[in-house]
Amino acid sequence: MKTFLKAASVAASLLASSVTAFAIERVNTERFPCAVIQRILIEDGAAILRHTSPRGVPLHDRYVSDSRICEHRKVGEWARVPTRDRPRCLVIACKPYEPDDFFPHSPFIGPWLRLKVGS
Repeated sequence: MKTFLKAASVAASLLASSVTAFAIERVNTERFPCAVIQRILIEDGAAILRHTSPRGVPLHDRYVSDSRICEHRKVGEWARVPTRDRPRCLVIACKPYEPDDFFPHSPFIGPWLRLKVGS
């Protein structure tokens, strides 16, 4: 019994030390140049980008570096957010899709969509 408890405590401590909490970065796009926003997405894979709409409403959404990072039943679509140096910085947003809508009228790009700095 002591051996089992000892082994269980060692396993629990190893598991606890190997688990890392991954927090998604939140970025106000209007404070940074476009290249910095794109670099954050490429390095972190995803981020919550915040900005203010032309009507003054705060907006935020999850953006990714690669459409393969999108959740199930979502696909990457080019989007634009305002940055310090550009009114329309190119990024990738994950948008829902229905399989029967994928081919007839596809406003989105398939799973091969990737972000590159300077896009």
